Amino acid sequence: MVCLIRFTLLFCLCIMKMSALNFFPEKFEIAERHASITLTCRTDKDEITWRREDANTIENISQSEFEILSGRNLTVIDLQEDLTGNYTCWSDSGLEDYTYLLLDKSKETTAFNINCTAETFSCTEKIKCAWTINDFTDEFAFRLRNTRDNGDWVSQPVDGVFFLQHSTNSYSEESERMLIIGEAASTCCYMKTEQSFYLRDIIKPANPNISICTIKNEGSDNQIVELEVEPPSTWPQPHSFFPLKHQIEYEIRHDGKLKTKEWEEGSKFKVRGSITKLRGRCRDLLLLSQWSEWSEWKNVN
Repeated sequence: MVCLIRFTLLFCLCIMKMSALNFFPEKFEIAERHASITLTCRTDKDEITWRREDANTIENISQSEFEILSGRNLTVIDLQEDLTGNYTCWSDSGLEDYTYLLLDKSKETTAFNINCTAETFSCTEKIKCAWTINDFTDEFAFRLRNTRDNGDWVSQPVDGVFFLQHSTNSYSEESERMLIIGEAASTCCYMKTEQSFYLRDIIKPANPNISICTIKNEGSDNQIVELEVEPPSTWPQPHSFFPLKHQIEYEIRHDGKLKTKEWEEGSKFKVRGSITKLRGRCRDLLLLSQWSEWSEWKNVN
């Protein structure tokens, strides 16, 4: 039964088309261009056949200048893109093992970047990270990991965003920078990058909660709108210990122009003049963090 399960898993990994690599391989080897590398077939069978699958073909491997066979080992010489792919080994019983051989292009590109933000200092909320890669046309599978806190690999993004756990204490100073490792794999290539930061460097609060308390002299040039702005639900407490700076943007009724006002103390604020709608955002007052996204427009009527 165990052998059947193992064969089924290997077979599924083998038949998955390389042109549609949308997962991060569990078993892979990497090497830089022109390097040599030896692959080993994990089997107790003496007679095996090697095959290589790339984005276009599947071919049996025979002894050559660039692929040297020796028992259960296969040594690839002078690695280039045309020698990468999913290497599988077969016996009379069927598929025995597989290894993805990928060309390491980490030193060849500077366009693979990780961008992370955190809505709060609390470890109850995860860090949000996204990746960008600009100078390659291949489709890549990605995974990220927070190595400082010994986190697990995260390879399933939600709408392109990876959510990483951390163990930062909101009420104490960070003594060690966080280190996020990112890996990308395509049908032929591999890239690795990393980003190091303190949590405080990537703080970007969620947008605040805005409510309109009163409207005096409605519709006139002397209109006064009193607002109450509450910190986002994910922001740590007490709020007096984690103060926020607020910014309001509003539209003037008679000409449609947008104006902004900022304040630092208190949750209530008054906007004078005839306005049609408004929205707000916030940022950490002490660290001068990134501004949050704007809240939804709220009509004034």
